[in-house]
Amino acid sequence: MFKKTFTLVEIMIVVTIIIILALLVVPNMLRAKVTSNEATTIANLKGIYTALQIYYNDNNKAYPQTLALLSEYIGSTLASGSKSGYLFNYTYENEDTFYIKANPRTPGRTGTRYFYMDETGTIRANSQGEASETDPITE
Repeated sequence: MFKKTFTLVEIMIVVTIIIILALLVVPNMLRAKVTSNEATTIANLKGIYTALQIYYNDNNKAYPQTLALLSEYIGSTLASGSKSGYLFNYTYENEDTFYIKANPRTPGRTGTRYFYMDETGTIRANSQGEASETDPITE
């Protein structure tokens, strides 16, 4: 007897529907990933700040000269300066002053905002480029 098979038109309709669904879902998934990376980065900055305060109090009221010195407090991955699609650049200015810039590894794909935090613990954000102490406070 004859086998029932799909026609070319039916297959094309199914493929078209799958493509339309993918076009609707993928951008939302990418946007969710960016939002997640940014929220994680803010949490990481808060964790770094807490670790810096502990280090400061335990080491004669002086901040560390490198982020790597905080690895026992924040883990080796974050202490290496990279996590969740962001690069963390720690700058030691003197024993009482530092700042950290967190920039997306791939702007637009891993994050859309750039972050800045200094010894006050205030996190600032900029969506146009590297953040600084003059940018608006976030969260």
